[in-house]
Amino acid sequence: MSERFFEIVIKDLAGDSTPEEGQELKHIMSEDAVAQRQYELFRMYWAQNHHDHIDNRKLFSNVQMRISELEKETGTPAVHDIEPLMTPVRGKGRLVWMSGVAAAVALLISAGVYYYHSQHETLVAKFTSKGEKSTFMLEDGTRVTLNADSKLEYAANFPEKSREVYLTGEAFFDVHGDAQKPFIIHTNKMDIKVLGTAFNVKSYPNDAATEATLLKGAIEVTVADNPDEKIILKPSQKVVVSDYDSTRKKSVSLKDVVPSLTTMTYFQQKDTMIMETSWLQNKLTFKDEDFVTLAKRMERWYNVSIRFNAASRKQLKFTGILEGETVAEALHALSLTEPDFSYRIEDSTIVIY
Repeated sequence: MSERFFEIVIKDLAGDSTPEEGQELKHIMSEDAVAQRQYELFRMYWAQNHHDHIDNRKLFSNVQMRISELEKETGTPAVHDIEPLMTPVRGKGRLVWMSGVAAAVALLISAGVYYYHSQHETLVAKFTSKGEKSTFMLEDGTRVTLNADSKLEYAANFPEKSREVYLTGEAFFDVHGDAQKPFIIHTNKMDIKVLGTAFNVKSYPNDAATEATLLKGAIEVTVADNPDEKIILKPSQKVVVSDYDSTRKKSVSLKDVVPSLTTMTYFQQKDTMIMETSWLQNKLTFKDEDFVTLAKRMERWYNVSIRFNAASRKQLKFTGILEGETVAEALHALSLTEPDFSYRIEDSTIVIY
């Protein structure tokens, strides 16, 4: 990993990255699967540990100690034989990183050592590829269904006081109740805390919004950049965290996300089908959805790649339900409702023009 990658990651985790740096980080991870995996590990370390370290010198000593442990294992020079990597200084309620790149490398090396050498953090990962789903039980009795192109990571053995998992993509959770051991889902833009309930979470890296929809029970949602503000959902409610950008021309950092509270969506009035969870019944539902957003969902649903050769086609709107159709049949049905586009299928690539 490059020093620039480390620098952007640490600024992103600390909430200090610029919109341009957020875009740069997304680009790096989209091009490099290893970088994406590293980022997710560092984010998990940060989520679990930064409250103990931020705004005091404990962070500095912790990093130095971790580096020293790593050096002893690898046989490289001890930390006291090299120049200090960073100096923690007070400033506006948080640490000011005096040597940004070196500080980033130090903290992330610390995070890496923590994850790979801590006996309490043996992680289990469940994956789904595009075009597939998976249902499984966690050790506590919680039932999880992963949608296509998703990943769930969690400790092989939950600790005594909490049950924490890390989601990328979409999943439906039916959480086994345990008032003494809250269940917490971490996503890129929000954390969700529950005691026992059923709900859907959607958090794909390239989507503009992350959302949680509650079917029964209650959940507590916190946005990544503002953990002190709690949003309590009741049954049938949904919280959506969207990227906010007044110019709509550039990406934004996590501190710019805007949460909104709404209700879950029925496909039609007096209908019983909930759009947010229709994927559980193998139905791809969409209502007045622009083509570029629908195309992303179809890519995951059918395990294909969709490319637009005409930008104007991206804004076409569609409403409908796909259930059991092949991708060719789905495209044919869409072209019947909106004849303003053409397409061709080239193996697993679809070109819209």
